[in-house]
Amino acid sequence: MSSTTTSAQSLSVAIIGGGIGGLCTAIALLKYPHIDVQVYEAAPTFGEIGAGVGIGPNAQQALGLIAPEARAAYDKHATGNMWPKHAKTLANYVVGEGEHEGELIHAQTNTSGQQSVHRAHFLDELVKSVPPKRAHFNKRVDLIDDQQDGPVMIHFKDGTTVTANAVIGADGVHSTVRVHLLGKEAAKPVYAGSVAYRALVPMDKAVEKLGEQFAQNAFFLCGRGKASLSYPIEGGSTLNLVLFDFEQETWEHDKWVLPADPEVLRSKFSTWGASSRGLVELLLATHEPSVWSMWDHAPAPTYTKGRIAIMGDAAHATTPYQGQGAGQAIEDALVLATLLAEVSDPSMIQNAFLAFDQVRRVRTQRVVSTSRDAGQLVSMRSEGVGGDLEKMRELLSFRVHWIWNRDMVEQNREALQLFKESL
Repeated sequence: MSSTTTSAQSLSVAIIGGGIGGLCTAIALLKYPHIDVQVYEAAPTFGEIGAGVGIGPNAQQALGLIAPEARAAYDKHATGNMWPKHAKTLANYVVGEGEHEGELIHAQTNTSGQQSVHRAHFLDELVKSVPPKRAHFNKRVDLIDDQQDGPVMIHFKDGTTVTANAVIGADGVHSTVRVHLLGKEAAKPVYAGSVAYRALVPMDKAVEKLGEQFAQNAFFLCGRGKASLSYPIEGGSTLNLVLFDFEQETWEHDKWVLPADPEVLRSKFSTWGASSRGLVELLLATHEPSVWSMWDHAPAPTYTKGRIAIMGDAAHATTPYQGQGAGQAIEDALVLATLLAEVSDPSMIQNAFLAFDQVRRVRTQRVVSTSRDAGQLVSMRSEGVGGDLEKMRELLSFRVHWIWNRDMVEQNREALQLFKESL
């Protein structure tokens, strides 16, 4: 990241939301003495829901550029495939049902292979790098007032108000800051036409049911309208497993997560092979299995207005089929901090946020749309592809290289150039 001059004026930055993206942004900004960064979290403590989260080569590079401690937080909990021959394999895509059941479609490889962390444990490690005095809890945003002749005022539902020169909305898919920028209707998430059944399973039980190779390495089972993904986390002591159903095209419930009906789940995978049925039984043996509806965001026309910007899921919530939700938030954090470090006067904040928008919006929205495409591919529903294994093999061999191989240093340079040209 870039250096800034000692003559820079003091700059106050309020981050709304203390998830992975918000904390990575805070950690990056803490390196700069002239920046006063404060994190406001709606919950009583920092915390994450969910289980395993993939961190691709792009996000790994970004973490190292954000701060050594951010990369160390990842390295402490990162888990890859447990068999050496799968070390560089992101996932083995295998046919899950029918006459070709068990056939390898493609072993998708990259420079780091399957690298994942337990989401909550990764967050707990990141929290250690944020001084307690910088973190404020039970702070749910009620209203944001970006005054032209003064600082931005943030009013919370508990009746308190704070001010800042710049506000970053890292408050997730239900972002209040997104509503402020885009309006209530445009800010609403969109149901993505699929659901997921998730579970964490002790590895010894997984090995007993699935065999060592399947349980200890990343596998994507593909079939018509369904798919499964499983990979080891927590140093190989736990199997993270997800079963996807792409045939539930509407979601009529107010809640996004519901208890799973065991018989419904069994029937959905009744035509699949032994491995998939084994995953179903492992999942149903866990405590209170649940079904999660999948949502993303329609393309936003902008990620910024005035001295306010949105990032991560607040800006570009995505489905999980490319494993890039957390990764793109980490990329956002790096670019935002790189730009804000160069702001020597509060009047330059809008220029910095506009440069962030120019560099990040096209890339992140392409990730959202291609993630949906990836879901259609693994569920053999892609137009013109379907269950044609050769066509699937060809697409899987190259389709995400543009995400993994983005040069994070070059992305920073591009953002800084746009910023300087705008002044």
